[in-house]
Amino acid sequence: MSCTHTNYYDKEWSKEDRIYLQSHLQSTLDLIIAETENLDDSLWNWRAGDNEWPVSLIVEHLILHDELFYREAQVLTGLPELPTPLQSDFAPDEVILSYKDITTANTGSSPSYMEPHGRWCSKKEAIDAYVRSRGRLIEFVNSTNSDLRKYYTSSGRGPTKYRDLHQLLLISVAHTMRHHKQILDVKIEMKRSR
Repeated sequence: MSCTHTNYYDKEWSKEDRIYLQSHLQSTLDLIIAETENLDDSLWNWRAGDNEWPVSLIVEHLILHDELFYREAQVLTGLPELPTPLQSDFAPDEVILSYKDITTANTGSSPSYMEPHGRWCSKKEAIDAYVRSRGRLIEFVNSTNSDLRKYYTSSGRGPTKYRDLHQLLLISVAHTMRHHKQILDVKIEMKRSR
């Protein structure tokens, strides 16, 4: 029995893919900065409840996420290309980006290694760290000569067995959009509590 080439994952990382990541990694960073810039220390650390994250911990979680994905992209692009898996082992980019929508099917607690613990003492330190961590991802996208569609990793969670490195970085975009919504919800709860 023979397989045709179209059964295998044969996408190439395009100029449009790079531009999409550059634009959306920056624009989602800008969203978080805009939503947090007018928060004083009391609002930065305000909690809706004991089990709810304040904005300070949401931002820390975003930093941890970006740092983890940056390391993963750096390590994987330093390895030889992996064997070509089946197309059916990957979800389309649109499915990966749908993670931005908070649903009952995709909510849950963060893995322990992604839980924030209040590493930064001030909002300025945390935002500066976030700008640096996201900046590393953006610089990676700007400067890499690797075809990010040829490197892949297991998906961990979600609707696919694998995700290529472009999709890994799409998760960073979607993840930031999710937590932007969470920050908006925290701010709504702040206003209600006054």
